[in-house]
Amino acid sequence: MRRRALLLTSGLAVLASAMRDPLSAFAQDRPSDDALLAGVSEAYRSAQRARRPLLVLVIPDDNGARWERGIAFGAWINHGSDDALTALGLVELTCAPMSALRQLVPQAPSGEPLMVLVDPSGVPASARALDAALPALELMRRGDGEAEGEVEEIIDTRNATLTSLLTGALRAELSRLASTERATARQRAVDTHRAHRIRGSHWATDSGCGVYVEEAPDTGGYDCGMGYVPPRARRFLHFFAVARP
Repeated sequence: MRRRALLLTSGLAVLASAMRDPLSAFAQDRPSDDALLAGVSEAYRSAQRARRPLLVLVIPDDNGARWERGIAFGAWINHGSDDALTALGLVELTCAPMSALRQLVPQAPSGEPLMVLVDPSGVPASARALDAALPALELMRRGDGEAEGEVEEIIDTRNATLTSLLTGALRAELSRLASTERATARQRAVDTHRAHRIRGSHWATDSGCGVYVEEAPDTGGYDCGMGYVPPRARRFLHFFAVARP
């Protein structure tokens, strides 16, 4: 029987709770509705000025789902293929709940899709849901090599699914790019989305059960070393603002 040392249905949140909630010092506190709307509006205006589509990474209302998506998006942006980076380099990127997006773009789709691609060039703006089922991620204790290999396959599947959604939506734009333009787009994704904070989130890193939130150095968690986090899942998107103690 294959060993399952630890199943985390809500990602890092469950693991943190088991360790006396080291994430409580920087919980995913939801800002006010006005603040959320202001964040989406800023991203929308940036997309208009740059004449780029706006890609919204949707923040779910459920806290456990937030962690799961934050891990999936983090692995994709940091370890996605060249095709993924090229597509990401063509968009303005933000993270927001659907309630905030719908205030600005009433045409936004229903539910909580993984992503929404907004074209801000028209009046009214158009919005398209990019959605698919992502396999759940299991994080294990160290030493379970077989299970670790399965986790890597899951990350590959997630990355491929997210890439397919975005490249499919931007097929026309991608087809017009020359090789030098593709390289420029890839580099922009690295320099902009990967290297800097994405609106509506912070980059954070988990090496076991200790979590460090970038640009918030006083929020380090416990480093117990008991948990295993696959290398490609260690840097993830921590949604909303970090609440310092």
